[in-house]
Amino acid sequence: MRRQQSFVQGAMLLAGAAMLSKLLGSVYTIVLQNIIGDHGMGLFQMAYPIYATLLAIATAGFPVAVSKLVAEELARGHTLGARRAFQLSALFLSSAGVVTFFILYLWAPEWAQLAGDPAATLAIRAISPALLFVPILSAVRGYLQGFEWMAPTAVSQVVEQFVRVATIIGLAIYLIQSGYGTRAAAAGAAFGAVTGAGAGLLVLLYFWRQKASLEPTERVGSLSTPRLLGRLLYYAFPISLGALVVPLMNNVDVLTVVHLLKQSGVSQRAATTAFGLLAGRASKLTMLPITLAAGIGIAVIPAVSAAAARGDHDRVRSQVASAVRLTTMIALPAAIGMTLLARPIDVVLFENVDGWTIIAVLSASVLFASLQTTTSAVLQGAGMVYLPVVYMVLAALLKVVLNLFWVPRFGLVGAALATDVAYALAAYLNIRAVIQRIPGVSFRSLALPQVTMASVVMGGGVFALVRGWGLLRDSVAGRLAIGGGTVIALAVGILLYGLAVTASGALTSEEIERIPRVGPTCVRWLQRLGLTQ
Repeated sequence: MRRQQSFVQGAMLLAGAAMLSKLLGSVYTIVLQNIIGDHGMGLFQMAYPIYATLLAIATAGFPVAVSKLVAEELARGHTLGARRAFQLSALFLSSAGVVTFFILYLWAPEWAQLAGDPAATLAIRAISPALLFVPILSAVRGYLQGFEWMAPTAVSQVVEQFVRVATIIGLAIYLIQSGYGTRAAAAGAAFGAVTGAGAGLLVLLYFWRQKASLEPTERVGSLSTPRLLGRLLYYAFPISLGALVVPLMNNVDVLTVVHLLKQSGVSQRAATTAFGLLAGRASKLTMLPITLAAGIGIAVIPAVSAAAARGDHDRVRSQVASAVRLTTMIALPAAIGMTLLARPIDVVLFENVDGWTIIAVLSASVLFASLQTTTSAVLQGAGMVYLPVVYMVLAALLKVVLNLFWVPRFGLVGAALATDVAYALAAYLNIRAVIQRIPGVSFRSLALPQVTMASVVMGGGVFALVRGWGLLRDSVAGRLAIGGGTVIALAVGILLYGLAVTASGALTSEEIERIPRVGPTCVRWLQRLGLTQ
């Protein structure tokens, strides 16, 4: 029970930190778009997927591999292996960070040309120094996560994002007001990744000084260094490939949308501005719930790995069911709500309705990408490290093909639809593998029908409100009035969903009670209302 609590609380902590971090990210997206416009956002968003791709190559698999290896070594009593796994990963990641920094900085003009607009060169160069900080930050996070200590990751993520957002907004305003133009302002915003990573690293170093309380005083048993390095690479390589495919999915749009639109007769500026609508509005909004799923995935890998190492199949089954259920409970209502409220959200956040159709269409990817993220972590934590990578590669290839056919025909809607379909394929293949390859896990155990029913109830209520209240379909009533209506609609949806998900039995009273701080109070109120025992 203690380990189950540890996993649920760790997942909740990381999900909460991810929510706060992404809320800050949503704030900067809104403010930045209002400062530099959709064209500036297009330049800014051209830099990030390229940076994320090189970052995935340099670091992605190692923090997860370290957390998995540390959890397994501690479960077996091999306490020296944990420290050596960190030392090896830190050395490798630091070297990889230096190499990828030079690749991104020196070849920035070529990257920008590949993306479709040479004006993005400055933004790409501005973001490149972050590759010097993030690798060691990732190694420390992975080591501490291996002890199922998620607080350092959660706190460092929030601080990193806060400093990043402050830099983005501050430099963008300064550079625009000083007359440097959109190109320089986009570069200043991109530099926020550097200051954010530096701040996150400082926070982790503070926690690092407290780590001695986690480590057993008697350090016994360990693999030899060559064998330890072999296992580290064995875990890191497929996870790196899987993490690499996600930014590659984003890079499909970076590398194809602008070019395809220009081939259709759209001007360079209009094509870059259109890409800003897709990447700067729609994609950024859908990333919030997807990031919550990533937090659950980070927490489930060491928990599943430790249980599998002990041969505790019941615990593996329980952790898997909880992770998938929590993900679905977050992602499905979020996808439905964003689809129904896309128009007022676009007006409130971005002043006009230019991107609401793209937001509505891309919202479906929230569910599929979230499930893909969590189930990939489940499969890799259970030892099937390559399987989700293969599935994601297939999804990325499908995305390329669909973009080539649909973007010339449907424009940005075609790109959004291609993303939905690609993530749906990856999620379906992952879920099928989880059910078929992890003993005891079934569709029924995941409680997906109950969550679906609760989400439909919520969606029906919000749809009726949108249809019956003209303010939510208006685009000229004013941002404040529309914003108030949107908040009311969201509150109605959350209330309906909370009542429906509890009444359906998708979330048990024991699981609700384990939610930090508010859980016991929620259970008492639900018992008074007769919604739980």
